[in-house]
Amino acid sequence: MVKLHLFIRTECSIQKRKVYLYHQKKVNMKKLIILGLMCLTVQFGFAQKSTDMSSPKVSPNGTMNYSVMDNAPQLSGCENAGTAQQKNKCTSDKIETFIQNAINKDIARNVLDTTKNNLVYIRFIVTKQGSVKNVGVRTNNPSLKREIIRIVKTLPSFSSGTHQGVNVDVSYVVNLQANKLLKNAIKN
Repeated sequence: MVKLHLFIRTECSIQKRKVYLYHQKKVNMKKLIILGLMCLTVQFGFAQKSTDMSSPKVSPNGTMNYSVMDNAPQLSGCENAGTAQQKNKCTSDKIETFIQNAINKDIARNVLDTTKNNLVYIRFIVTKQGSVKNVGVRTNNPSLKREIIRIVKTLPSFSSGTHQGVNVDVSYVVNLQANKLLKNAIKN
């Protein structure tokens, strides 16, 4: 009789354990499904925000990037260059030519010997009135950096940049090859 009772008790325990495990699987599956849905919701929420290009981003200091504006600021002579891309290229070319013509030839000769495949990254802000401010230059040579900052501060006035009919400050970026820039500056 003891053996029969133990057998029934064991059989009941196994059955209860099976029922318990079955319910645990259901609960775990529900948790997994809920977690998956939450992840998808978050993913779609961020994806929607990152691809929303209906309104261009304005930096904390109130400037806009020139490439996303309705009417980016231009140097004189580039206003009628065609498409917005062609106008921006014209302005970039004029900035490069201005720097080449204004650079000190002695500095260009000295720096040319020490630079190899060096990029010059120039960024500045064109104000609503068309003047240049907050000039920053990134390059490996400190004397070239000082010279380019000096020159960019003397750029002629730009036309004012507008977005949706409102004049705005615009951040402008120009990347130049140092070797090409310096060789052309020495030739001129």
